[in-house]
Amino acid sequence: MNTDELVLAWVRLLFKVDAPRWEDALTRFENELGPGWSVRALAVPKTYSIGARLRDGRELPLSAWREALGLEAAVESRVVDLGAFSAEGLPEHMAAAFANTRGLGLAVRVRGVLSVYALETVNSRRHAITPAQWVEFIRQQPHPDAVREALARELSESNALNHRAPVTAAGLEDYLRSEEGASVLDFLGNDLLAELQRTLRRLDARESVSDTLRPLFRMNDPDFLDRMMLGVERQQEFIPSSKALSLSSRATGLDFVALVDAQPFARKIWERVAEHFNLNRFSEDADEFDAAGARDRLLRDPEDFWNLSVDHLMRQWQGICQGHGAAPVIPEAQRALVRSTYEEARAQDQGFVPPEEQLLLQEEEEGYQVLRFQELEQVPPERLTPVPSPGAEREAFVIALREAQAFAQKEQSPFAEAFKLARFVLETDAWRLSDERLSDERVEVLRAAVVAAGFSDHASEILGRKLRLLTHFEQFHPAEDTLRGLLACALADVFGGMGSWNDQYFETPEAQATYEQVSARLHAALRAFTLANLNAE
Repeated sequence: MNTDELVLAWVRLLFKVDAPRWEDALTRFENELGPGWSVRALAVPKTYSIGARLRDGRELPLSAWREALGLEAAVESRVVDLGAFSAEGLPEHMAAAFANTRGLGLAVRVRGVLSVYALETVNSRRHAITPAQWVEFIRQQPHPDAVREALARELSESNALNHRAPVTAAGLEDYLRSEEGASVLDFLGNDLLAELQRTLRRLDARESVSDTLRPLFRMNDPDFLDRMMLGVERQQEFIPSSKALSLSSRATGLDFVALVDAQPFARKIWERVAEHFNLNRFSEDADEFDAAGARDRLLRDPEDFWNLSVDHLMRQWQGICQGHGAAPVIPEAQRALVRSTYEEARAQDQGFVPPEEQLLLQEEEEGYQVLRFQELEQVPPERLTPVPSPGAEREAFVIALREAQAFAQKEQSPFAEAFKLARFVLETDAWRLSDERLSDERVEVLRAAVVAAGFSDHASEILGRKLRLLTHFEQFHPAEDTLRGLLACALADVFGGMGSWNDQYFETPEAQATYEQVSARLHAALRAFTLANLNAE
C-alpha cells in the first residue's frame, strides 16, 4: 500500500464523520499523523499536506475543503478507479513500473451533487531557482538564441517520452513559466544546465552568472567519491580528475605491461593489479593471482585487456607513482597511447565541460509534498460502477495468488514467498490484527509468528514494515477482514521497476507466456481487491 492509497482511505473515512464531530475527528487525525503531516495548511515545509483544488481554481487544505463541500450536510464518498495509463502500450502490470500510470480518485456526493477528484502528488521545487530566474539566466548568456535552441531540443526529447507536446525555441520562455514547464524544468534542471554549458563550450564561450543569481548555483566536486574511497592511509595516491591519464583504445594488454614495467616500483603496481583481479574473481574456485601471475595473465591474453576495468588499472598505475612522489615513466613506444583523460574527452566532444567547472543547482532545503485532490471536469460513466464486494474480490485474489505462487515456485523465483505470505495473512488463524493496538511490541510478536510458521527473516522484516502502515487506520476501528485485506494487498504488490516481479525473464517461451498471463491476472485481482478494501466499512 502506498501513500496515495492511505490518504484516499483516510479522507473517505473522515468524510463519514458527522458534522458536529468533524472538528474533534480532524484534531485527532492531526495528532495521530504527527508533525510530518499538515491538514490545515498547504505547502508547509517538511510535511505532507492534504488538500483539494476545485474547478473554480481554489486550492484548499483538507479542513477548508470539508467546509467548502458543506459542513452541515452529509458527505457520501468512495474511492474510485479512474483507469490506468499504459506507457508505450505496455500491459498494465508492466506499466505499473512507471509513475503516474494508475489513477485513483474520490467520488464525493453532497446534497445529491456528485463530484469526482483525482488524487495527484505535487512536490515542492527541488531546486531554489524559479522559472522566472531561469529565463533571466538564459537571457544573460553570450549566445542566448543557441541556448534556447539547445534547451528546447532537450525538453522536446523528454516530453516525447512522456507523451507531451514538443517545445520550440521561440516558445521556450513561456513554456518554462507554465505549470507543466515549471514541473519539467525542476525535474530536468541539472541536465538542462549541463546542456547549456556544453552548448556554450562548442561556441568557444563560457556561461555568465550574475551576482544576483550566483547563490542559486553550486560547483561540482568530481573527486569527492574517489577521494573518500581511497581511505585515509592512501590519500597520497589520490589523482585529481584534471590530472588523470587514460589509455587509448588502440592499446593492448602488452602496452599496459610495458607502462608498469617501466616504473622503478613495478612490483608494487603488479601487487595492486593482482588485488584487483582477486576481488573480481567470478567464483571462489578461480585461481588467485600474485604480482607475477597478474603480469603473466596480461601477457598470455593481451587482447582480453579491454574486458577489464582499464580506467581503474590506470588509476592504480598512476596513483602508486604519485604515492612515491614520482611522475610516471612513459616509454617512447607508448607515448602516443597515453594522454590526459580531459584531452580524450575533448577529442570526442567539443562541448566537453571539465567536471570541476560543471555548475549544479542549489537544492531547496525546505521541501514538502501536497497530496491534492483535483476536481475533474468530466468523468467517464463506466468508472462510477457499484462498489465491489470485498468477499467476492477476495476469492478472485486468493485464486490469483495461488496461481502466482505455484508458478514462482516452479520457476524457483524468490517472489514465491511474497505470494505465500499474502495468502497466509488472509487465511491464518494464528493471530488477529484488530484485537489490540499495533504497537512496536505487537508488530514484533506478529513478525515472530510468521517466522515460526516457516517464513524467512526477510519476509518477517517486510511484514513489519507493512504492518506499521495499518496503524494509521486504527482511529477508524476497521474490521479484521479489512485490515487483513489491506495488508495482503500491500504484501502482494510486487509490480514495479528493477528488482521487482516485473524484472523477471524466463528461458523458455512457454514459461514467459505463462508468466505474462499469471501477472496480468494477479495485477487485475490486486487492483480490484485493493479498491474493495479501500471502500470497506
